[in-house]
Amino acid sequence: MKKLFRLLALTTLFFPTAFRTQAQDAGNFYQNLLISEEMRLEENSGKAQDSAGKLLDSKPETIKIKGPKLRKHTSVNKKTAQQTEDKKETYGNAPFGLIWGSSISDVKNMGVVLEAAGEKDYVNSFSASFLPKPVNEFRDVVLTFGEDDKLWRIIAYGNFTQDTPNASKILAVYNKYYKLLSQKYGNAKQFYTPKVTNVDKTVEIGGGKTKTVTEQVEEPIGGKNFLNELQTGEAVLYSTFENGKVGVALAVNVDGQNRSYIIIDYKNLKIMQARDQNTLDAL
Repeated sequence: MKKLFRLLALTTLFFPTAFRTQAQDAGNFYQNLLISEEMRLEENSGKAQDSAGKLLDSKPETIKIKGPKLRKHTSVNKKTAQQTEDKKETYGNAPFGLIWGSSISDVKNMGVVLEAAGEKDYVNSFSASFLPKPVNEFRDVVLTFGEDDKLWRIIAYGNFTQDTPNASKILAVYNKYYKLLSQKYGNAKQFYTPKVTNVDKTVEIGGGKTKTVTEQVEEPIGGKNFLNELQTGEAVLYSTFENGKVGVALAVNVDGQNRSYIIIDYKNLKIMQARDQNTLDAL
Protein backbone atom coordinates (compact mmCIF):
# COMPACT_ATOMS: atom_id res chain seq x y z
CA MET A 1 0.00 0.00 0.00
CA LYS A 2 1.26 3.41 -0.85
CA LYS A 3 2.25 5.63 2.02
CA LEU A 4 -0.19 8.27 3.09
CA PHE A 5 0.83 11.73 2.06
CA ARG A 6 2.25 13.73 4.91
CA LEU A 7 0.82 17.19 5.24
CA LEU A 8 2.59 20.11 6.92
CA ALA A 9 1.57 23.62 7.91
CA LEU A 10 3.63 26.16 9.85
CA THR A 11 2.94 29.40 11.67
CA THR A 12 5.12 32.48 11.48
CA LEU A 13 6.56 31.92 14.98
CA PHE A 14 7.16 28.14 14.77
CA PHE A 15 5.54 27.61 18.23
CA PRO A 16 4.59 23.92 18.54
CA THR A 17 2.37 24.40 21.60
CA ALA A 18 0.01 26.65 19.69
CA PHE A 19 -1.25 23.85 17.45
CA ARG A 20 -2.03 20.76 19.53
CA THR A 21 -5.38 20.44 17.75
CA GLN A 22 -5.70 17.00 16.16
CA ALA A 23 -6.07 16.84 12.39
CA GLN A 24 -9.23 14.78 12.74
CA ASP A 25 -10.93 17.74 14.44
CA ALA A 26 -11.03 19.61 11.11
CA GLY A 27 -14.49 20.03 9.60
CA ASN A 28 -15.67 18.12 6.58
CA PHE A 29 -15.23 21.24 4.45
CA TYR A 30 -11.49 21.25 4.95
CA GLN A 31 -10.94 17.50 5.03
CA ASN A 32 -13.04 16.56 2.01
CA LEU A 33 -13.05 19.71 -0.08
CA LEU A 34 -9.60 21.25 0.28
CA ILE A 35 -7.43 18.25 1.16
CA SER A 36 -7.64 16.18 -2.01
CA GLU A 37 -6.59 12.57 -2.40
CA GLU A 38 -3.67 13.61 -4.62
CA MET A 39 -2.24 15.52 -1.72
CA ARG A 40 -2.49 12.41 0.47
CA LEU A 41 -0.72 9.97 -1.86
CA GLU A 42 3.01 10.17 -2.43
CA GLU A 43 2.75 8.37 -5.78
CA ASN A 44 1.43 11.59 -7.32
CA SER A 45 4.69 13.37 -6.58
CA GLY A 46 6.54 10.97 -8.85
CA LYS A 47 3.92 11.48 -11.54
CA ALA A 48 4.31 15.23 -11.29
CA GLN A 49 8.08 14.96 -11.50
CA ASP A 50 7.88 12.87 -14.68
CA SER A 51 5.45 15.31 -16.26
CA ALA A 52 7.69 18.24 -15.38
CA GLY A 53 10.64 16.53 -17.08
CA LYS A 54 8.65 15.98 -20.26
CA LEU A 55 7.66 19.62 -20.38
CA LEU A 56 11.27 20.80 -20.63
CA ASP A 57 11.37 19.95 -24.33
CA SER A 58 7.88 21.25 -25.09
CA LYS A 59 7.45 24.28 -27.36
CA PRO A 60 4.34 26.38 -27.83
CA GLU A 61 2.53 25.70 -31.08
CA THR A 62 2.95 28.43 -33.67
CA ILE A 63 -0.33 29.67 -35.17
CA LYS A 64 -0.14 30.88 -38.76
CA ILE A 65 -2.90 33.14 -40.10
CA LYS A 66 -3.35 33.65 -43.84
CA GLY A 67 -4.45 36.99 -45.24
CA PRO A 68 -7.95 36.01 -46.48
CA LYS A 69 -8.90 34.76 -43.03
CA LEU A 70 -7.66 37.80 -41.15
CA ARG A 71 -11.07 39.48 -40.86
CA LYS A 72 -12.73 36.33 -39.57
CA HIS A 73 -9.87 35.74 -37.14
CA THR A 74 -10.21 39.27 -35.79
CA SER A 75 -13.91 38.72 -35.25
CA VAL A 76 -13.24 35.46 -33.40
CA ASN A 77 -10.62 37.20 -31.27
CA LYS A 78 -13.12 39.87 -30.22
CA LYS A 79 -15.66 37.23 -29.32
CA THR A 80 -13.08 35.22 -27.40
CA ALA A 81 -11.88 38.33 -25.57
CA GLN A 82 -15.44 39.08 -24.48
CA GLN A 83 -15.95 35.51 -23.30
CA THR A 84 -12.71 35.74 -21.33
CA GLU A 85 -13.86 38.96 -19.65
CA ASP A 86 -17.21 37.33 -18.82
CA LYS A 87 -15.46 34.38 -17.15
CA LYS A 88 -13.15 36.70 -15.24
CA GLU A 89 -16.17 38.67 -14.05
CA THR A 90 -18.05 35.52 -13.04
CA TYR A 91 -15.31 33.40 -11.49
CA GLY A 92 -12.33 35.70 -10.97
CA ASN A 93 -8.60 35.53 -11.66
CA ALA A 94 -6.82 32.25 -10.97
CA PRO A 95 -3.20 31.67 -9.89
CA PHE A 96 -0.32 31.82 -12.40
CA GLY A 97 -2.09 34.39 -14.58
CA LEU A 98 -5.01 32.10 -15.47
CA ILE A 99 -8.77 32.68 -15.25
CA TRP A 100 -11.16 30.41 -13.38
CA GLY A 101 -13.80 28.82 -15.58
CA SER A 102 -11.60 28.91 -18.69
CA SER A 103 -11.92 26.07 -21.19
CA ILE A 104 -9.03 23.94 -22.41
CA SER A 105 -8.97 25.89 -25.69
CA ASP A 106 -9.07 29.20 -23.77
CA VAL A 107 -5.94 28.25 -21.87
CA LYS A 108 -4.16 27.02 -24.99
CA ASN A 109 -4.98 30.29 -26.71
CA MET A 110 -3.08 32.05 -23.94
CA GLY A 111 0.07 30.23 -25.12
CA VAL A 112 -0.02 27.59 -22.38
CA VAL A 113 1.17 24.11 -23.38
CA LEU A 114 -0.93 21.30 -21.89
CA GLU A 115 0.08 17.65 -21.52
CA ALA A 116 -2.35 15.03 -20.20
CA ALA A 117 -1.61 14.28 -16.55
CA GLY A 118 -3.60 11.04 -16.42
CA GLU A 119 -5.23 11.59 -13.03
CA LYS A 120 -8.04 9.04 -12.92
CA ASP A 121 -10.08 10.83 -10.27
CA TYR A 122 -9.96 14.22 -12.01
CA VAL A 123 -11.34 14.47 -15.55
CA ASN A 124 -9.41 16.58 -18.05
CA SER A 125 -6.27 17.19 -15.99
CA PHE A 126 -3.14 18.52 -17.68
CA SER A 127 0.40 19.45 -16.70
CA ALA A 128 0.89 23.04 -17.83
CA SER A 129 3.97 24.89 -19.04
CA PHE A 130 4.54 28.41 -20.40
CA LEU A 131 2.07 29.83 -17.92
CA PRO A 132 1.34 33.58 -18.12
CA LYS A 133 2.74 34.14 -14.63
CA PRO A 134 5.04 31.24 -13.72
CA VAL A 135 6.66 30.91 -10.29
CA ASN A 136 10.18 29.48 -10.30
CA GLU A 137 9.73 27.65 -7.00
CA PHE A 138 7.23 25.21 -8.60
CA ARG A 139 8.42 22.44 -10.87
CA ASP A 140 4.99 21.40 -12.14
CA VAL A 141 1.48 22.85 -12.24
CA VAL A 142 -1.54 20.64 -13.00
CA LEU A 143 -4.81 22.13 -14.26
CA THR A 144 -8.17 20.32 -13.97
CA PHE A 145 -11.12 21.31 -16.18
CA GLY A 146 -13.65 18.57 -15.35
CA GLU A 147 -16.36 17.16 -17.57
CA ASP A 148 -17.87 20.60 -18.18
CA ASP A 149 -14.53 21.96 -19.48
CA LYS A 150 -14.13 24.70 -16.87
CA LEU A 151 -10.88 25.33 -15.03
CA TRP A 152 -11.84 24.66 -11.41
CA ARG A 153 -8.69 23.23 -9.80
CA ILE A 154 -4.97 24.02 -9.88
CA ILE A 155 -2.34 22.03 -8.00
CA ALA A 156 1.27 23.21 -7.89
CA TYR A 157 4.24 21.00 -6.92
CA GLY A 158 7.27 22.80 -5.48
CA ASN A 159 10.93 22.13 -6.24
CA PHE A 160 12.70 19.37 -4.32
CA THR A 161 14.79 20.41 -1.31
CA GLN A 162 17.67 18.46 0.18
CA ASP A 163 16.66 19.14 3.74
CA THR A 164 18.02 18.92 7.27
CA PRO A 165 16.75 16.35 9.83
CA ASN A 166 14.54 18.99 11.46
CA ALA A 167 13.11 20.04 8.06
CA SER A 168 14.29 23.61 8.61
CA LYS A 169 14.73 24.43 4.91
CA ILE A 170 11.25 23.45 3.78
CA LEU A 171 9.72 25.02 6.89
CA ALA A 172 11.22 28.33 5.80
CA VAL A 173 9.74 27.93 2.31
CA TYR A 174 6.44 26.86 3.79
CA ASN A 175 6.36 29.78 6.19
CA LYS A 176 6.78 32.16 3.25
CA TYR A 177 3.78 30.75 1.40
CA TYR A 178 1.72 30.47 4.56
CA LYS A 179 2.03 34.22 5.02
CA LEU A 180 1.23 34.97 1.38
CA LEU A 181 -1.80 32.68 1.20
CA SER A 182 -3.10 33.94 4.52
CA GLN A 183 -2.80 37.50 3.27
CA LYS A 184 -4.50 36.79 -0.07
CA TYR A 185 -7.26 34.33 0.89
CA GLY A 186 -7.64 34.69 4.66
CA ASN A 187 -9.45 32.37 7.08
CA ALA A 188 -6.24 30.43 7.78
CA LYS A 189 -6.73 27.24 9.77
CA GLN A 190 -3.91 25.01 10.92
CA PHE A 191 -4.03 21.41 12.12
CA TYR A 192 -1.27 19.40 13.75
CA THR A 193 -1.12 15.77 14.84
CA PRO A 194 2.33 15.25 16.42
CA LYS A 195 4.29 12.06 16.74
CA VAL A 196 3.56 10.62 20.20
CA THR A 197 6.28 8.73 22.07
CA ASN A 198 5.56 6.52 25.10
CA VAL A 199 8.05 7.19 27.90
CA ASP A 200 8.30 5.02 31.04
CA LYS A 201 8.76 6.99 34.26
CA THR A 202 9.29 5.82 37.82
CA VAL A 203 7.18 7.61 40.44
CA GLU A 204 6.90 7.30 44.22
CA ILE A 205 3.60 6.00 45.60
CA GLY A 206 4.39 6.28 49.33
CA GLY A 207 5.92 4.05 51.94
CA GLY A 208 9.17 3.98 50.04
CA LYS A 209 7.47 2.22 47.17
CA THR A 210 7.62 3.19 43.52
CA LYS A 211 5.87 2.20 40.36
CA THR A 212 6.47 2.64 36.66
CA VAL A 213 4.00 4.69 34.67
CA THR A 214 3.92 5.43 30.98
CA GLU A 215 3.59 8.99 29.79
CA GLN A 216 2.87 10.15 26.25
CA VAL A 217 5.21 12.84 24.97
CA GLU A 218 4.26 14.84 21.85
CA GLU A 219 7.10 15.78 19.53
CA PRO A 220 7.18 19.47 18.46
CA ILE A 221 7.07 20.98 15.00
CA GLY A 222 10.64 21.27 13.73
CA GLY A 223 12.01 18.77 16.26
CA LYS A 224 15.32 17.04 15.66
CA ASN A 225 13.73 14.20 13.65
CA PHE A 226 10.83 16.11 12.16
CA LEU A 227 11.70 15.32 8.52
CA ASN A 228 11.59 11.58 9.20
CA GLU A 229 8.36 11.93 11.17
CA LEU A 230 6.74 13.60 8.18
CA GLN A 231 8.09 10.99 5.80
CA THR A 232 6.76 8.07 7.85
CA GLY A 233 3.44 9.77 8.53
CA GLU A 234 3.97 9.81 12.29
CA ALA A 235 3.47 13.59 12.21
CA VAL A 236 0.72 15.34 10.23
CA LEU A 237 0.49 19.09 9.89
CA TYR A 238 -1.32 21.15 7.27
CA SER A 239 -3.23 24.38 6.74
CA THR A 240 -6.20 25.61 4.72
CA PHE A 241 -7.36 29.01 3.51
CA GLU A 242 -10.60 30.20 1.88
CA ASN A 243 -12.41 33.42 1.07
CA GLY A 244 -15.79 32.05 0.01
CA LYS A 245 -14.72 31.95 -3.64
CA VAL A 246 -11.48 29.97 -3.61
CA GLY A 247 -10.30 27.29 -1.20
CA VAL A 248 -6.59 26.52 -0.79
CA ALA A 249 -4.65 23.76 0.94
CA LEU A 250 -0.92 24.17 1.69
CA ALA A 251 1.22 21.15 2.55
CA VAL A 252 4.72 19.73 2.70
CA ASN A 253 5.61 16.27 1.44
CA VAL A 254 8.78 14.22 1.90
CA ASP A 255 9.65 11.56 -0.67
CA GLY A 256 11.57 8.31 -0.25
CA GLN A 257 14.90 10.09 -0.77
CA ASN A 258 14.26 12.53 2.10
CA ARG A 259 13.58 15.34 -0.37
CA SER A 260 10.97 17.76 0.85
CA TYR A 261 8.72 20.05 -1.19
CA ILE A 262 5.58 22.11 -0.81
CA ILE A 263 2.27 21.55 -2.57
CA ILE A 264 -0.50 24.14 -3.02
CA ASP A 265 -3.95 22.92 -4.08
CA TYR A 266 -6.43 25.58 -5.26
CA LYS A 267 -10.13 24.93 -5.88
CA ASN A 268 -12.78 27.33 -7.15
CA LEU A 269 -15.66 26.98 -4.70
CA LYS A 270 -18.14 28.86 -6.87
CA ILE A 271 -17.76 26.41 -9.75
CA MET A 272 -17.96 23.44 -7.39
CA GLN A 273 -21.09 24.76 -5.71
CA ALA A 274 -22.76 25.44 -9.06
CA ARG A 275 -21.96 21.92 -10.19
CA ASP A 276 -23.45 20.47 -7.01
CA GLN A 277 -26.54 22.64 -7.41
CA ASN A 278 -27.04 21.38 -10.99
CA THR A 279 -26.84 17.83 -9.73
CA LEU A 280 -29.30 18.60 -6.94
CA ASP A 281 -31.73 20.18 -9.40
CA ALA A 282 -31.58 17.09 -11.57
CA LEU A 283 -32.42 14.70 -8.72
